[in-house]
Amino acid sequence: MTDAITIPLNKLVPWHGNVRKTDPANGIDELAASIATHGLLQSLLVRKAKNGKYEVIAGRRRYLALKSLAEAKVIAKDHDVLCTVVDAKAQATELSLVENIIRAPMHPADQFEAFRDVIDAGATVVDVAARFGIAENLVTRRLKLGRLSPVILDAYRNGDIDLEQAEAFTLSDDREAQERVFTEQPEWQRGPASIRRALTTGEVPATDRRVRFVGLQAYEAAGGAVRRDLFDEENGGYLQDEALLDRLVAEKFEALKAFVADEGWDWVEIVPDADYSLFAQYFRLYPESVFASEAEQAEHETLSAEYDSLVDDEEAHTERLDEIDRRLQEIKTVERWPAEALSTGGAILSIDYDGDLRIERGLVRKGSEKGVKPALRSFGANAALPAALIADLAAQKSAALGAELMRRPDVALAAVVHALTLQALYPHGSGSSVLHVSVHVPALDRVMTTPDRSAGLTSLDEKRTELLARLPSDPAYLWDWCLERSQDELLDILAFIAGVSVSLLRVDIGATAHEGPLASALSFNMRSWFVPGADNYFGRVSRTRILAAVDEATGSHAPALEKLKKAELANRAAQLVAETTWLPEPLRTTPKAA
Repeated sequence: MTDAITIPLNKLVPWHGNVRKTDPANGIDELAASIATHGLLQSLLVRKAKNGKYEVIAGRRRYLALKSLAEAKVIAKDHDVLCTVVDAKAQATELSLVENIIRAPMHPADQFEAFRDVIDAGATVVDVAARFGIAENLVTRRLKLGRLSPVILDAYRNGDIDLEQAEAFTLSDDREAQERVFTEQPEWQRGPASIRRALTTGEVPATDRRVRFVGLQAYEAAGGAVRRDLFDEENGGYLQDEALLDRLVAEKFEALKAFVADEGWDWVEIVPDADYSLFAQYFRLYPESVFASEAEQAEHETLSAEYDSLVDDEEAHTERLDEIDRRLQEIKTVERWPAEALSTGGAILSIDYDGDLRIERGLVRKGSEKGVKPALRSFGANAALPAALIADLAAQKSAALGAELMRRPDVALAAVVHALTLQALYPHGSGSSVLHVSVHVPALDRVMTTPDRSAGLTSLDEKRTELLARLPSDPAYLWDWCLERSQDELLDILAFIAGVSVSLLRVDIGATAHEGPLASALSFNMRSWFVPGADNYFGRVSRTRILAAVDEATGSHAPALEKLKKAELANRAAQLVAETTWLPEPLRTTPKAA
């Protein structure tokens, strides 16, 4: 090996025998920026080649960085490069290997401290970013890590914590707090999330639903301080003034309360964290349907009178009667709360899980419902429907929901874990599930009047038959059989078990509350499984309820319907409702509150 000499850049060529075979291009721009600022700090190892050229044995990335600078005209194409020439051909591979092995990379902690020292010496973040060819936010993050307590940096160097844990400690600039958390937290409790929680005790994460409700910008506009997390930008940081946050929440609620109170309710309350157990303490009222305008009401009355005058000679006026019927269905109604509901009921304002406003209207405190007409109450709050019919409909819905769940192993897995976790980890909690995972399989067919016509039950039975054909006949072999199955096969069986365990037969407010989220996760549409007909619904309820159903489904009913016999009315109602999405109240899935 000779002493270092300078060789023009355009006389250097890459050597194809370099032991490093992976692509060296990564980070070339940063290296070029560093060489442009600081110069070449380490010579290249080269050997003589043909035509006066020199092959670069070691330092290929530095060579590529120099070529990049020449192409950008930062340096000349014949820029003098410091090189060490190797004479012996046999040494080339060995020297390349030695340089790549002994050149241990700088530990990130050392790099963080180096960035800190450069900044402390007077350089700006912008300067450092330009010198090293990296983004300014990367410099800021490295500087933040470089300012960690030496105790934390040493723990990172020694492998006691990883980079994500080190990043979590940057949430606080207080080195004593960093060291206290590191010392007091047991090793198993030093995950990034645990570290962040320990460093922000008494602060509110920006993901809190109260923050979403009032808005982070509104909080900051009111003078609230936010602790930002450079390494967790998605979550927005931590609010340091919870009292201010609560005041803003209260002020927003009061304004909304006044708006809802102007609707005329007997009472309006604010319960920010209201859950389903609270709403179980109330009866519910529902709005009535009215015509959107006086003109449409007058048209409806005129058409109804004409319909009545023609219906006795239906065969002679079939086309006109059909026209009137279609127009009557086109005249839509709007929802309006009747005065009686407003004078008796109230509303509760709360914040839902996503931080959105939730308004539950039409609530009547138990004990105050005696003066309310039964027609205003929900089906679940009175005995207007026969008990046997309610049970039948609940069984129909259970089977349909279970059949949908059976088809979605991903949701079934979540549902089963949810149900079992409630039992195992929340023994005294208020949560509930529609899954009876013990496992209890409800006998839904015994409750249904016509189980053979239940699409949901049929789907579950078909799957049961399929699985029984695959399973070992002797349960003693089931364990080994399960161990040999793939995850997809086991999830398929788990989904079936989850499906057949669904039951809405029990009177349980918590389970009813869980029904909605489960149905939403499945994009569940009960109408795909049940169509109201004369035999399964209309023939089992009163004439008044049949007409009310037609009104709700189509907007209004033709007066001629009132003259039909009960059986004829049931069949006609089934025909009218068939073209709509209408379902009896017990079969509906409660939508997300507005």
